[in-house]
Amino acid sequence: MISIDLNTVLLIVAAIILISGIIYWRFHKLKSLAYSDDLGIYNHREINRHIRNLIKGQAEKSFAFVLIDIDRFKNYNDQFGYDKADEVLQEFVNTTKNFIRKSDTFYRYKNGDEFALVLGNVEIEEAKEIGNRLRRVIEYHPFKIDMKEVNLTISMGITNNFKNDTPEKIRKRAETALHEAKQSKNTIVLIEG
Repeated sequence: MISIDLNTVLLIVAAIILISGIIYWRFHKLKSLAYSDDLGIYNHREINRHIRNLIKGQAEKSFAFVLIDIDRFKNYNDQFGYDKADEVLQEFVNTTKNFIRKSDTFYRYKNGDEFALVLGNVEIEEAKEIGNRLRRVIEYHPFKIDMKEVNLTISMGITNNFKNDTPEKIRKRAETALHEAKQSKNTIVLIEG
């Protein structure tokens, strides 16, 4: 018969708890990395899931989906290089995160300088007002690259949800609106559902 004293049992239990904690932490870290971006916001994979949950759960009476494109951002990449331009992207993300409500959700969209917002409990006209305020905040924010001030502007495509909508239809409407907004730059286009 094997004889194990109390200290050995406690040591084994502590090791199991420690290993379980490490596994749990790593699992959640990997899960977080799968749905987040290196800028500290959700990535595009999370958008459909979130919108589907909003539609299915009816948690929000109304919500708006906003696509944002930083106008002429390729010029900053070309002029200053990707690393410096990424610093501006991070500052843009931080500025936007500080502007939006805690209940709103911010995502990186498909391309490097495209982003998405889900604004909960808003009608489309209120979403347009919020979009215009964000547009002005970004336009007048003193972004800096190598101690040189640069001005950013953004274009936005905004749509809202309606009965029997799908995440794909919502995204498609917002993409169409954004494409139209990008023709003029520093503007917002609405497409109602």
